[in-house]
Amino acid sequence: MLNTRVRIKQLILLLGDFCVFQISVPIMLLMRFREVTGATYDQHALPFLFLSLIWLLGFYIAGLYDLRLSRDSLKFLRTYFEGTIANLLLAFGFFYLLPIFGIAPRRNLILYVIIVLLLDYLWRIAFNRIIAKSIFKTRLLFVGSPQDAGRVAELIDEVAPGFELKAVVQTAPGSRFDDGKVVWLASPESIRELIANHDIDTIIVSHSPEQVPGLQDALYETIFSAVRLVDRAGFEESATGRIPLEHISQSWFIAHIHEGEKVAYEGIKRFFDIALAIPIAIVTAVFFPFIALLVKISSPGPVLYSQIRIGQNQKHFRIYKFRTMRQDAEAPGQPQFAQKDDPRITKIGKFLRASRLDELPQIWNVLRGEMSLIGPRPERPEFVLELNRQMPYYALRHITRPGLTGWAQVQFPYASTFEDNLKKLQYDLFYIKHRTLMLDLAILLKTIRIVIKRLGT
Repeated sequence: MLNTRVRIKQLILLLGDFCVFQISVPIMLLMRFREVTGATYDQHALPFLFLSLIWLLGFYIAGLYDLRLSRDSLKFLRTYFEGTIANLLLAFGFFYLLPIFGIAPRRNLILYVIIVLLLDYLWRIAFNRIIAKSIFKTRLLFVGSPQDAGRVAELIDEVAPGFELKAVVQTAPGSRFDDGKVVWLASPESIRELIANHDIDTIIVSHSPEQVPGLQDALYETIFSAVRLVDRAGFEESATGRIPLEHISQSWFIAHIHEGEKVAYEGIKRFFDIALAIPIAIVTAVFFPFIALLVKISSPGPVLYSQIRIGQNQKHFRIYKFRTMRQDAEAPGQPQFAQKDDPRITKIGKFLRASRLDELPQIWNVLRGEMSLIGPRPERPEFVLELNRQMPYYALRHITRPGLTGWAQVQFPYASTFEDNLKKLQYDLFYIKHRTLMLDLAILLKTIRIVIKRLGT
């Protein structure tokens, strides 16, 4: 996998955090009691071990294992302190709301947080400056036009910190970009030399090897080395978490979408949908009367509103949501996309949308099997009709159950136009191709992070 080295860096970062959390325990005890006895350490070791695991999860939700933070010091600093404050609140909740370990540290906990804050910040700075920027980089050789090479360089700079473009073999006319780091050559015969001189790990090929004389022979020789070959579409997919629509065709679906391999996954996912939806429905039912009261107070009109949406295999079904807009938000027969700062949204509706509480009635759709907790968001038939006209393969996103949240929702900003929805489709197709329980878990955690950030703004 292209992202193997990125995953290794993330694992190193996570293990480093865990080591800091554990080392801070005896340091805390030494500073607090002037000595560390076996009994005192044993009393604190297990609860702080559990706390460390919770904190790792908290850091993940905060986005602190996104390596792109290493490129933006201010954003890293803000995210780091937000994550630490959230973890402090989790720590107090852990010890005082779940008093199962027989200790309720106050000074010790504050001291522990201060030690972790300092040591882990030093570790993070060292990681950002040394490991993230220089170690385990995937060194790339690009074969194609200068325009495509420029696009790949932009992708690396924007979203792929684990890659480094070392050289380009130009196979078509065009203006070269010059950043002083990339070596440009025009002959495929130089590929072997470039691999040796620049420790190339991966070759990105932007067109069929048969189209350029000598290219197929040069690439064939790399089979006997450890160099990985990947097409441009595969690189963009791996680097961005989306599948560009220009690479989509019937042959792409035939090659990459194998629903027969997803039968077991879909069955297990359905089990977790039911297992989680039932307690969520029971717990959140307590809030329904209060939400209903807020909706009624905010503006005249019904508490709930319903719409027809397109589900799996393009079947129509009805969803219910707590009303977040004025009653006259849409003229009859004129459906509209919601905008980012839509004036039709009430003050209470803005909060309900930010917290996703307006979606709670859709738990019923999950229990009925019309929706899943995770999946592409269902769209209205009127919008789907136009999107199908603009993109013939749009209907393929209905190959799986729609969800309350999805990969597109956690990766793409607000989609308020048909063009935005076609961009969002790229993320939906990535999810359909790669959907697994681990990806579903990652989406769930990213959704929690987004909801927390929205409520904080």
